[in-house]
Amino acid sequence: MGTLRKYLMNGAIISSVLSGVSAYRQGRKNPTDWRTYLTWIAWALTLIVALGTVRKDSIDPSAPRVAAGPKLSNPKKKAKKDKKDK
Repeated sequence: MGTLRKYLMNGAIISSVLSGVSAYRQGRKNPTDWRTYLTWIAWALTLIVALGTVRKDSIDPSAPRVAAGPKLSNPKKKAKKDKKDK
């Protein structure tokens, strides 16, 4: 996949850009106050995380995104085993 294409076609990047457009429109309508600054800070952090995710995936695409959690047993299977044992 091309260098720029992997960034442009990623869902997290697209979502972040669209939220930036929304923040820009909201900022133009309303007066500037502390909430506007928090909106821009939140948007910038979202964009940074999205860019970092794409970069991490491009470095090692075979690495799992989420660590494997503990194996959970199915309570229905356990109930069936108890019935078979009796």
